[in-house]
Amino acid sequence: MIWRICFLISFVAAVSVTMAAQTEPSLLLANIPKYPPVARQARIEGVVRLTFLLPANGLQPTNVEVVSGHPMLKGAAVENVKTWRFEQNPYAVERKYETTFKYRLSGVESAGRRIKATFDSFREVEVVTDVVPDTVSY
Repeated sequence: MIWRICFLISFVAAVSVTMAAQTEPSLLLANIPKYPPVARQARIEGVVRLTFLLPANGLQPTNVEVVSGHPMLKGAAVENVKTWRFEQNPYAVERKYETTFKYRLSGVESAGRRIKATFDSFREVEVVTDVVPDTVSY
């Protein structure tokens, strides 16, 4: 009977540790993503998928790699992820994560460079900017 109780307590402790280990790290700091000017002028929209490693007890991503996406948008997404800072990684091992940047144009023409970035979490970032008018007069 005592063995069963000990087994049950050990099982509950193991499940609790596993559930705690599945929590996601929290993004503390991120620069506003840039919409590449050339992509904006060419009216290019798209999705860029990236992977990165968060080292054991690390604060910043390493080994940022593009999985897929338009060539004109990839560089801006990679550079932005490199600026991210997380709260201290509670894991004793390095972990790999994936994030998605969704670049789109607002449909509003503007010579300015208004950018709206939305981070639902570090896993999905939406970057919206105005369309460059066909003719800009100064």
